[in-house]
Amino acid sequence: MPAKINISVFSNSGWAEDALDALWRDGAVVLTDAARDSQSDFRAIAGDLPSRLFAGVGAPNLLSPQAPVNGVHDELREAQSRGLYVPGSGLLPHTDGYVYGDDLPDFIFLLCEQPSILGGSNALLDGQAIIDGLRAGARDDRDLAHWLSTAAVDLSEPKDGGIAAGRAAEGPIVQFHNTRAGRMRLKWRRQINVQQVKKLGLWHPLPKSPGKQNYTSCTDVATDQYVSLWRPLPSTDEETASAMLTRMHKVDMLLQQATAEAFSRHTFSLARGEVLVVDNYRVLHARAPYTPADNSSGESERRFWRVWSWTSEGTGLPPDGSRTSHPLNEEVFQGAHLGVHDTKHASTAEL
Repeated sequence: MPAKINISVFSNSGWAEDALDALWRDGAVVLTDAARDSQSDFRAIAGDLPSRLFAGVGAPNLLSPQAPVNGVHDELREAQSRGLYVPGSGLLPHTDGYVYGDDLPDFIFLLCEQPSILGGSNALLDGQAIIDGLRAGARDDRDLAHWLSTAAVDLSEPKDGGIAAGRAAEGPIVQFHNTRAGRMRLKWRRQINVQQVKKLGLWHPLPKSPGKQNYTSCTDVATDQYVSLWRPLPSTDEETASAMLTRMHKVDMLLQQATAEAFSRHTFSLARGEVLVVDNYRVLHARAPYTPADNSSGESERRFWRVWSWTSEGTGLPPDGSRTSHPLNEEVFQGAHLGVHDTKHASTAEL
């Protein structure tokens, strides 16, 4: 679980340096005491967080100081209206900003204004630990690690299966690049086939008074069905594509097992005023099911604010800048080149 760093100026003047140390070491950190009173402007607080963290000596340069803040609660209502989301349902480990293709943000800030009534805990999957485990394993595992970092695949998010038609991207699932500060930084990504997950009925919302089965159901998410969005490139011949799909399926199963383990033993929740900061290149993040608010009874809804950030330790800003922190923002993504999507391999449900 990530370290917690208090960011109140009254208790820790050097919090940014401590937080960055934890972030580089673990891939995530929780910042506490970001909001001190009931009248706090959470949108404004969220918008200031990247500039506050990436301001000290030795910190990466923030390339997106004006990145928009997105209300996750508003986004989920929109996703529900499009049939992409059931209020209170869980979210499997994924990369944010997948719709940006290769220009996805390298850090995510997620500020809690109001936690859910029940459930909604977080889990993280560290890509570096997963790759290190494969490299230290049996020959098949080592071969899989090598394939992940060398075989080019389609990394775009398609409208069919994804939540939006994303920008075209291709390359190995696992990549490494040298940063300006001299780090060898992991960059990998995973997005979920939401239609497949919906069809499988994974992760229903929690009811008002869940029994033991409802509490443990989030550990039973492993399935033999493929739920990731990686696909062979359209230029791949059928025999090679079939072999690639087999390997993608194996990686997907590995991640599903790791997800069940994470939600069984390593979950954590954010309280009001706490912020989860994630290295979006290295760590996949997930959310367990929760009990959605009953608006008719005046219950407070789960409210979170998100900022996508790009820094000088990443591979650069999108060509048109940091225009959104919202994956359903069609104004940004609808003009993207989507040529790699229209292929005979585009349907992940075939697995």
